[in-house]
Amino acid sequence: MKHFLLILLIVTLVPSAYTQSPSSNINEAIDNVFQHSYNYGIFNGTVLVTKNGKEVYSNALGYADKNNNRKLNETTSIYLASVSKQFTTMAVMILKEKGKLSYDDKLSKYYPEFPDYANTVTIRHLMNHTSGIPDHYRLGIYKPGLNNNDVFKTLLKQELDFEPGEHFSYSNGGYVLLAMIVAKVAKQPFHEFMKANIFEPLGMNNTLVYDESKPEIKDRAVGYNISGDLDDYTIFTTGAGGMFSTIDDLHLWDQALYTEKLVSQTTLEEAFTPAKLNNGDYTQYGFGWAILEQDGKKTVQHSGGLAGYRTFLRRNLYDNSGYIILTNHGNQTNMLRILNALDAILNGEAYELPKVPISHKLIRLLKDKDASTAIAKVSQLIKSNPTIYEIDEVGINALGYQYLGRQDLKTALAIFKFNVAQNPKASNPYDSLGEAQLAIGDTIQAIKNYKKSYALDKSNNNAIDVLNRIGVETTNMTETIKVPITVLDGYVGNYELQPNFILSITREENRLFAQATGQGKIEVFAMSESKFYSKVMDAQITFHKDENDKVSSLTLHQNGDHEAPKI
Repeated sequence: MKHFLLILLIVTLVPSAYTQSPSSNINEAIDNVFQHSYNYGIFNGTVLVTKNGKEVYSNALGYADKNNNRKLNETTSIYLASVSKQFTTMAVMILKEKGKLSYDDKLSKYYPEFPDYANTVTIRHLMNHTSGIPDHYRLGIYKPGLNNNDVFKTLLKQELDFEPGEHFSYSNGGYVLLAMIVAKVAKQPFHEFMKANIFEPLGMNNTLVYDESKPEIKDRAVGYNISGDLDDYTIFTTGAGGMFSTIDDLHLWDQALYTEKLVSQTTLEEAFTPAKLNNGDYTQYGFGWAILEQDGKKTVQHSGGLAGYRTFLRRNLYDNSGYIILTNHGNQTNMLRILNALDAILNGEAYELPKVPISHKLIRLLKDKDASTAIAKVSQLIKSNPTIYEIDEVGINALGYQYLGRQDLKTALAIFKFNVAQNPKASNPYDSLGEAQLAIGDTIQAIKNYKKSYALDKSNNNAIDVLNRIGVETTNMTETIKVPITVLDGYVGNYELQPNFILSITREENRLFAQATGQGKIEVFAMSESKFYSKVMDAQITFHKDENDKVSSLTLHQNGDHEAPKI
């Protein structure tokens, strides 16, 4: 079914034996996180952290090129992937301030060969991902040597996914078009414009746009996948990605954005403002930046990932703090846990040392051991080291699909069974196990597991579709459950998942809604009188009553169980 989780309602830290007390020595605490992560094989890269505008920590851990025994250092150049997008929008902003273009210019002004819809797509739409232009990576054109012209020719044949301004939908294709527009307006190649107008003025001497000109990259990191196999960058597209840089250069960039060296603060503020959709709702994205705002404190950030590279840049605008992380070993990096730890340290809070996803160990063991032996070994690790390893349902599932895709059904089946055993209350592992069982012809067990998957998550329409396709009657399974309004009213209120992170439950007529701090409101649907689910993400909510029959708390079931008292 789902190979990975696309959306998270909330990311929480669960206190454990790995939780560290707040530290007065920021450098020491951050080093503790990264040395631990490197030692356990969940970090290979470079990192730089700032506090109050000053660098408080920087380091390079691991290999830039392990096949040639070349280690990373703080001046190693690493592919940025989508962190490049903030530079593309800066190029547009520079041209806008020079009067060379307008954010409201239509795509048709620059490329009239597009279909008529180009008369409604603006540069602004392209920058904030509301254009409806498809993401070219899902169009099946990825290949070594892919360039902007290839993307352009493909996009010419596509229709819009939706009317401009109707929705937010991340589009790498839109950013390729932005780079092409910059080059056309500036009357010079994109890489030359970026060098002359951004990199050189800021002293970013180890940063460049990598395109068909194939510039020389000094001390370049090579990309690998989580298994340690070569997974390097092999394309020439720009705008959506295409940049190589270092943590030191990106620190110069970060600090320059607090000044007016490139554009005015008024222009920058617009880049850090969420886009407004046609219906009046706001997204959480500006011009090349994801935007988070809580209690009047604004943070802008962006992640990147392509081939063996995973990158992240975060800027807390309220206190000029943040961090830059560049890695070259694919999903080996437990990025989410590392980011959580850094945020806590910068806020002066207790932090948790990142755990090792058990899927990482399983991947490595399966390179030279059979599934039975590998699973036995990771099962023992879980039992003997519960504070070190975490059972990452999503990662295990993704690994199972790798083997399913290779037609190694025996290994895939073993991995999915292991995932079900480790996550018996999660819907997705049962669905995936059912898929593997159908592949080997075990229809009876597949039906059983698809039914179990749907029972755990009523948003799993895939399970219903598969059951119907193989002739199983599902009408009784999908009957709508009606909960009395008086019961729904008892659930209305605020529930504290973390300090200053609240899940608000509201009712509109006979419909129940959930909204986490700083996030959009979503409708939740009844699985029973006390348990509800979302149709847009893999998350459920169970409400609990006290001895007086009053609703006192809820549990959010998403990547684990997270209890929140009613406040």
